[in-house]
Amino acid sequence: MVRKLPLSRLVLTMKNGTTAVQNQEKSGVPVTRIETISAGSIDLERVRYTKLDATEINRWRLLNGDILLSHINSVEHIGKSAIYSGNPDVLIHGMNLLLLRADIKVVLPEYLHFALRSCGVRDHIRARCKRAINQASINQKELGAIEILVPALDEQRRIVDLLSRAEGIVRLRRDAQKKAAGLIPAIFLNMFGDPATNPKGWPVQPLGEVASFMSGGTPPKAREELWSGTLPWVSPKDMKVDCIADAIDHVSDSVLTETNLKLVPIGSILIVVRGMILVHTVPIAITSTPVTINQDMKALMPIKSIDPSFLLWALKVQHTKLLALVDTAAHGTKKLDTAKIQAVGIPVPPLQIQRQFIARADSVASIMAQQDSALNKAKATFEALLARSFTTEALA
Repeated sequence: MVRKLPLSRLVLTMKNGTTAVQNQEKSGVPVTRIETISAGSIDLERVRYTKLDATEINRWRLLNGDILLSHINSVEHIGKSAIYSGNPDVLIHGMNLLLLRADIKVVLPEYLHFALRSCGVRDHIRARCKRAINQASINQKELGAIEILVPALDEQRRIVDLLSRAEGIVRLRRDAQKKAAGLIPAIFLNMFGDPATNPKGWPVQPLGEVASFMSGGTPPKAREELWSGTLPWVSPKDMKVDCIADAIDHVSDSVLTETNLKLVPIGSILIVVRGMILVHTVPIAITSTPVTINQDMKALMPIKSIDPSFLLWALKVQHTKLLALVDTAAHGTKKLDTAKIQAVGIPVPPLQIQRQFIARADSVASIMAQQDSALNKAKATFEALLARSFTTEALA
């Protein structure tokens, strides 16, 4: 028999986390925050730490099967959840995440977690959340009123097994994708060595000597009609891939003659030099089409003795070094100073050897494209099964 029950009847506990002071120095025990579950699972790289006595640890530590749900977040991310499976042994429930502890006599924690991720529940949360600037929230009463289809425990186990298998395939595909993504840096280091130590003795030149720099700009906000032309307009939000083949927005070519905007040629290296994204990463990409860029970016045009794709990876393998050069400007904004970028050393092997590397990198890129396709198919299959598993027809 399938029952439709409010979430409040499926959980023994629904509560906020501790407001204890957190630190990044790994002092004390790990504590969750919103970012910890941003990918839909517990990310131990995105926890902080807090000092608690034994009584407080017992009060706030997560138990195996506990679900954390984001009830204060952007509209896009509100309602995201993750389930704790006992790793690490001690993990503290932090603020701005709701803890849901399933009543295992009625519902399996894993089943409830899949249900919370289904389209119906996520849509319910988005429709009923209170919205403010850059943030949305849903209170416990609204959340507890969400109705969830609850079949018998044996049927729940069958659904959990099916969805876990499908999600396991997604996880395997994602792992394969990550391994493939690490091949090109490994090939670079094998052929040329670490640029920081240059063990193979290549000539090393400052980046400012092997590439010219171009600054970005911004079209006049009052002239929004100019944003309907044909030139790709790239901003930091578009820097999610190694190659910029196209951009989300476009700007009229007439803007180039009216502002400080310049056309960045094919084969240029784009790098983000300002913005909070520089807290965790320094996005770098190469252009395969002429583009314009905004004021938070720089374009690097390599000299003839440097292959653009080689320069892209010569910078990518030095990502940690670039991130260490980031400063905090006024109002907390992160900034990468041009002079510091220009001083970064670049190994300069013969152009023929650079192109040998590019040929190998292109082969790996082909494998990565296949991995991307396989991952997208696995994700689509899982999402379809997830959507179907929580319908009246499927549970009848």
